[in-house]
Amino acid sequence: MRKAVLVSLDAFFVKDTENLDPEGFLARMLREGAFCRRVETVFPALTYPIHVTMVTGCDPDRTGVGQNQPLQPDVPKDRRVWYWERKHIRVPTLFDAVKAAGGQNCSILWPVGCRNRAVKRCFPEVHPLRGENAVLKVLRYGSPLYILREEKAFGHLRKGIQEPFLSDYASAVAADTIRRHCPDFTAVHLIDLDDARHRHGTFSPEAGEAIGRNDRRLADLYRAVAETPGMRDALLIAVSDHGQEDIRKTVNLTRLLRQRGLDRLLAVQSNGMSACFFPGPEYQETGAPETLLPESLWQEAGISRLYSRKDLDDLHAVAGPLFAAEAAEGVVFSDALDEEKREAATHGFGPGRDADLCLFAVFGKGVKAGTEIPSMSMRDVGPTIAGLMGLKLAEADGTDLSSLFLA
Repeated sequence: MRKAVLVSLDAFFVKDTENLDPEGFLARMLREGAFCRRVETVFPALTYPIHVTMVTGCDPDRTGVGQNQPLQPDVPKDRRVWYWERKHIRVPTLFDAVKAAGGQNCSILWPVGCRNRAVKRCFPEVHPLRGENAVLKVLRYGSPLYILREEKAFGHLRKGIQEPFLSDYASAVAADTIRRHCPDFTAVHLIDLDDARHRHGTFSPEAGEAIGRNDRRLADLYRAVAETPGMRDALLIAVSDHGQEDIRKTVNLTRLLRQRGLDRLLAVQSNGMSACFFPGPEYQETGAPETLLPESLWQEAGISRLYSRKDLDDLHAVAGPLFAAEAAEGVVFSDALDEEKREAATHGFGPGRDADLCLFAVFGKGVKAGTEIPSMSMRDVGPTIAGLMGLKLAEADGTDLSSLFLA
């Protein structure tokens, strides 16, 4: 089994590859490694379902994780649970394949990676809900001794969950783990760019600075690999999940449904630039449910198109929603009962946008230098990583494209 370090650059997308620092490490990865910068993501373009697809090779209709959170229409935002735990994933993952082959896994802030028996060292991506203790929750959901050791060594880098400090911390922990433990598979999630775009805009100076910081973090991780005897043949793999688009207007769909007398018929879950509609307590099937939102409402609701249940099935979206809506340009949906979105940019859109196209880059010995693969699906990422490591990902629907990346 060949070792691999998988780094998720959250919110990096195809247009970012056009403006890379030519002297930076990511530009070097594209020159000297093999890559695809047109990896089509899943619907909706949300971090958690995408990261699950990455490590399973299956779309949300099979993984069971189709949004960041379960539907919780009557729960305040600061009490809504997320899909944090491995138990939510219905199919085998890369972590399972590595463990089955006798290898060791490390997971650092990897979405839907908590309480995973296949992972020896887990620093969980989880946050406290109102009234919960952050430290105790992290220890409960991850590997306590590992967390305490890394926190003692690198806790000075972190300021709660604020960025860019959290991503600095995560990359430092990952580099230390590589040097000290030589895991067979290390997966680390860097949130800095996603946070900068949400706060300041898609192509803001702050977003550009975050790309630069991620570039340096990748270089640090590769240095750790190159300088560690047990890791020198390991592959460094950079992936991304979605881009973002700027927003100008928030539409509170919960309020709109209530105003139109539809809140007993439909429950809504916002995905940012899309929303899913579920059966409400008084819903009765009387035909196509999307007709409950007639086209005359679209402008008021900021809707550009509706996805029928058949459309969602064709997109391999998770089961459950009756239909879904895509936001018009510059619109973000909210389902919070009493609050508006306060973001400069977001995601959660459907297919057909530039921000739908993501990165997959492989760097290391034996990789076809400078090779660009024209296109991939996000479901191809998992089986391709497995193939690069000499493994097979059980039950994956995607294609193992590792032969296109290796000399």
